[in-house]
Amino acid sequence: MQTIRYFIAQSKYNIKNAHALSRSFWIGIISMAMNNMAFFIIWFLFTKATGPINGWTSLDVFGMLGVSLVTFGFTHGFFYGVVELPHSVLRGNFDGVLLSPANSFFKIAGASFSITAFGDLIQGVVVVVIYGVLSNFNFSMWLLYILAIAIGCIIFVCVRLLCSLIVFFVHDGDVISGQLFEIFIRPGLYPGSIFPHKLKIFFMTVIPSLLTSALPIDVMKTHSERLILVGFFMVIFWVCFTYFVFSVAVRRYESGNYLR
Repeated sequence: MQTIRYFIAQSKYNIKNAHALSRSFWIGIISMAMNNMAFFIIWFLFTKATGPINGWTSLDVFGMLGVSLVTFGFTHGFFYGVVELPHSVLRGNFDGVLLSPANSFFKIAGASFSITAFGDLIQGVVVVVIYGVLSNFNFSMWLLYILAIAIGCIIFVCVRLLCSLIVFFVHDGDVISGQLFEIFIRPGLYPGSIFPHKLKIFFMTVIPSLLTSALPIDVMKTHSERLILVGFFMVIFWVCFTYFVFSVAVRRYESGNYLR
């Protein structure tokens, strides 16, 4: 609990610090929201021209993009230190994390904050609420919907951290880290209905991109609690796997990496 309170205090400080420059804070949020509108417009025009995609309507695609914004914004907003971890390791700044009495992961994660990602998060929350209202969700559906999104957020944080941890094993691995993240995030920007069954399973297990975007929509369309259970077991697997890799990676760290 002390570690969680420390992380919350870090997040509050980061938001207050970013909001101190209120003009740049709001410009960053609004500009990112305008940039995201391009995806909504493109997919709206595409689904209008083609009609439903294997049962997915333009509203479903709208909701999926909203979920993607929430998972991305949550991770890069409150856990942006994970994104900057490769640079911290290469410069030897990771020493301070190891010397701190706080939990290493939360110390890293809360070290930085992204204003634009916070804009993604705000816009994503608005979109997922609109999707739920237009889809006439009842109370139980809202609970399943929120639970599915929470699953996506946790898995997104795990995968983002795993991509960054490559720098502990490969010198100058920051470039590889970015490429691995691109491989993960791209499939989640497309409707889950376009993937064949076997490929869909692949993108829900080996590369769990669809769990961070399409899963909540599939759960709502099929009213399947089984999908929630699959997501829950995948969360357990990815959290345990990430914890193991993180423990191994930290033991490989050598102080003063920048001197190399």
